[in-house]
Amino acid sequence: MNPTTRLLVALAVASSAACSRSEDGAAAPDGGDALARSALLVTLDTTRWDALSTTGAPPGVTPALDALAAESIQFLQARTTAPLTAPAHASMLTGLIPPRHGVRDNGSARLPAAAVTLAERLREAGCATAAFVAAAVLDARYGLDQGFDRYDDLERPAGAEGQHFLERDAAAVVEAARTWLAGLPAERPFFLWVHLFDPHAPYAPPPEFLERAGGHAYLGEVAYADHHVGRLLAELRALGRDAETLVVVVADHGEGLGQHGEGTHASLAYDSTVRVPLLVRRPDRRHAGTRAEGIASVVDVFPTVLAALGLDPAAGVAGGVDGSSLLAPQVPAGRGAYFETYYGHLHFGWSPVAGWADARGKYVHSSAPLLFRTDRDPQENAPAAAPAEELAAYRRALEAAVARPALEPERAAADASAAAELRALGYAGVADATDALPGPTEDTGLPAPHERLEELAAYQRARALASEGRHEEACAVLRPLLADNPRNLYAYDQLGASLAKLARWDEVVEVLTRRLPLGRPQAATHVNLGAALESLGRAQEAEAHYRRALELDPGHPTARANLERLAGPR
Repeated sequence: MNPTTRLLVALAVASSAACSRSEDGAAAPDGGDALARSALLVTLDTTRWDALSTTGAPPGVTPALDALAAESIQFLQARTTAPLTAPAHASMLTGLIPPRHGVRDNGSARLPAAAVTLAERLREAGCATAAFVAAAVLDARYGLDQGFDRYDDLERPAGAEGQHFLERDAAAVVEAARTWLAGLPAERPFFLWVHLFDPHAPYAPPPEFLERAGGHAYLGEVAYADHHVGRLLAELRALGRDAETLVVVVADHGEGLGQHGEGTHASLAYDSTVRVPLLVRRPDRRHAGTRAEGIASVVDVFPTVLAALGLDPAAGVAGGVDGSSLLAPQVPAGRGAYFETYYGHLHFGWSPVAGWADARGKYVHSSAPLLFRTDRDPQENAPAAAPAEELAAYRRALEAAVARPALEPERAAADASAAAELRALGYAGVADATDALPGPTEDTGLPAPHERLEELAAYQRARALASEGRHEEACAVLRPLLADNPRNLYAYDQLGASLAKLARWDEVVEVLTRRLPLGRPQAATHVNLGAALESLGRAQEAEAHYRRALELDPGHPTARANLERLAGPR
């Protein structure tokens, strides 16, 4: 946080220092003084809005979250800002949409140091702050650790070079969080964030939870996460902190599960991946059991927590926050929620997607815009016709949302192991999401993602074949795909990798040479190209590519080792 921001935050804290008070958590009027001393934020990765038993899953799948919903305001029309973990969490912790906080994809950008985060505000106010995250995509290297006294991510033990600690399950994350909570002095207020990754693919729940979900593997993972949310809430009660603590439970995004041609998430922006569960439990249990139909968003987490603890959400944020407090079920009339995904644009060469959901429906802008009447068609089965003036109004809403002051994007430090971890978690590459991107309504002339479902299916089929060692078949799928769309970076990278497995070095050189000028230069592309050239006896050219890889990623172990080997004994 810069000095000017710190001064503004300090002034806000001095006027309403909720965390340093000794209130007993008694009820306060909505929008008034502090009604909580502490706050617990639980974020559920990859959890659809209808994955809870209160909103669509079979009875008994989520007993802990069902019980929490009975004590909470449950927002039924909540959306994420992006169907990607890092951008969505950055929005929760800053109250800003992705074009303003600058994190547009996983793994490429870090939250800028100039951002004012929830943890920074609450630490300034006197709260102990801690985060326990479950996956490498939220490692401290991506900047979400700002303001936390303790940021418990996937720490790599000494001597573990080359090993990838991609994720840890809910049992380990919750146990670490419970231990931290139990170790706090009873009088010390706190802000605790706990992130559970389990519902993310591949789905492999323990047998007990698979059975609870009726054999549905994805819902079995949700049931497993629910069980450990229950353990965390039980710890809060056992410590006597329940009556002073605001509890917010929200998902970062949903999961396609084959709906609209999307198996997982990231590429498209249907409600299967954009609509999320959101529960807000006040310490006084006011509005308990309310099922609110107003539009809400993950950007509302930031102002909701600060308002509950008596702090001004707008303090120190240039242009104000994009969210609103959800301490009451009513939301402002005409409220809309921004969402986007630039994943297909960055990796597949498609048009960006940005949208606006409001009480009238849901507008999805790309090179082929769509409008859904979600009140009548919640599954988004068929786009609706709309007058030109209505579509223009939606476009104006998008443009207004991104016109507010934005932080300068910061590129994440190059790290070969980080890129490998993201690929292993299912994000097949890392593009540069810090360079200038087209605006949400800008005409790019690129195809719309929802018109490229066959391409998406072909790419996913090729990846599956390659994972089974069937590289010849993978190449047979990828070549026509690239002939149809020569901008698909993922397809180039997978084709190059499969050809290398087949030792078809001339073809590797041809494919990766075509790949190089497209998108952000990748260290891995230069390393693979260097290996192919070296295998063809072109050591001098190979050395140039290894050196270029080290320029892009000074820590890349393969590039360094290959250069040392080419240099020979010293």
